[in-house]
Amino acid sequence: MAYLGDTSQMLVDTTDVFTTHQKFATPDDVVKWAQDVGDANKVGIIITRSDKKNGIRGRNDKLILGCDKGGKYDCSESSTTSASKKCNCPFKIRAAPSTDGSGWKVQVIHGVHNHGLPDQYHGHPRKARLTADENKRVQDLTKRKVAPRHIVLDLKDQNPESVVDATLVYRKRHMMQIQERGSRTELQHLLQLLDDAKYVSWNRRKDDGSDVLSDIFWAHPDSIKLLNLFPIVLVMDCTYKTNKYRQPLLEIAGITSTNMTFAVGFAYMESEKTDNYHWALGKLKQLITKQDIFPRVILTDREFALMNAIKDIFPHTTNMLCTWHIIKNVNARCTVQIPKDMKQKVKNLWRDVVQSPDEVEYQQRLNAFQQACVNSSNFVEYVNNTWLAPHKEQFVEAWTNRVMHLGNTTTNRVESAHWRLKKMLEHSKGDLCKCLEGMNDNIRLEVDKIKKSFQKSFYYTEKTHSSPFFQYLRNFVSRAAMTLISDEMERIDIVGTNKNLCGCKLRSTSVYRYR
Repeated sequence: MAYLGDTSQMLVDTTDVFTTHQKFATPDDVVKWAQDVGDANKVGIIITRSDKKNGIRGRNDKLILGCDKGGKYDCSESSTTSASKKCNCPFKIRAAPSTDGSGWKVQVIHGVHNHGLPDQYHGHPRKARLTADENKRVQDLTKRKVAPRHIVLDLKDQNPESVVDATLVYRKRHMMQIQERGSRTELQHLLQLLDDAKYVSWNRRKDDGSDVLSDIFWAHPDSIKLLNLFPIVLVMDCTYKTNKYRQPLLEIAGITSTNMTFAVGFAYMESEKTDNYHWALGKLKQLITKQDIFPRVILTDREFALMNAIKDIFPHTTNMLCTWHIIKNVNARCTVQIPKDMKQKVKNLWRDVVQSPDEVEYQQRLNAFQQACVNSSNFVEYVNNTWLAPHKEQFVEAWTNRVMHLGNTTTNRVESAHWRLKKMLEHSKGDLCKCLEGMNDNIRLEVDKIKKSFQKSFYYTEKTHSSPFFQYLRNFVSRAAMTLISDEMERIDIVGTNKNLCGCKLRSTSVYRYR
């Protein structure tokens, strides 16, 4: 290989490296040899013409190989700025069967390139391709949710000479998705995945008679078992930015006897209207196997469409509102409408109102709160009309402590579930199949943790549970429940047996039983 002359254009002669007297059995052997030689000299070899003898005059077996920079790019019809590696390189190799039948011979027709050759392989058309081992590695790491940039780093750790970049990894992941889906549409593939994993699912189409999906609900078989074991409290909330269609996702979570959160079901809905919630909650109700079992409490935000649907589908269930969001909203309005020197006092008084242990104390604390805000009538009106008058029974402890909420007064559990799902999804531009994949992975992990928590209740005894008092509860009642009992026993030293001083909150709000 030689660089020729001091001309206005760099010329590189590769005649020597491509000259050979070797005979090849097949055209494929010729191509492989030429590409290997090209790789060693940083020349991209492509097939520019291939003919087969078919009886037509002048049509004989031959193979023409050229440089990947050969030809001329026509950009006259392009309206956008573009670039091309083509520079009309004249390099050409001809291969044809030898006359004595000993194989294919190679002849260099023009061995000079009209361009310089790169000094490294980055961006090289063949060297930048994934090898068979790299393809398998990308597949394995993709299934384990490894980000493309980390996959590239892993490949470079395996082979420091690798010039693979994230673009190739993304391309490989896309091809994996196409191969997995085959000829099925996205909806067909989604329903197939649900069926393969034994999910219970329902869906409905738009009313216009089209095949466009309106709503879809699905639940994992393990989630259904847990729901029927622990149906007392459910937490539900909608979230966004999980799919490319921008459909809201209704996520429903439950609580086990070991105080752990589990996913009950998921519903992608066309919109957050009462009809959509009504349909989704109706499907949730069908998951409960016994007619006399229903959730005691459903925790939500102040979403009127969802609240109305709960009232219709679960008429005997108490719909509690998230105290964290209520306090946050009132504090935000307080920051704007209350004088600076009174802000913190008003915020503390509002928290006291929410945490009122009984109706008498509630009225006293409310009077103190309103007295502190006497010069902010708009703020008091907002609190009364937006929260207290219509909803105080759904978030003030004087009323919520009468129902069995198991110590749950916020939607933090389902908010945390939103976060875990989005972390598993990596981005918000995936389709519903990708969403199902992320949900399924999360459920597998949480079910393992729940099973482990059950086993701990069987085999491990906490120090505070080792007294003879708990001897008939160990291995039958969860450690979380016994911890509550232990805490109540410590309270006896403070409150004694005075019922009014005790409040008996645990009796009405919490029951944990290991099953």
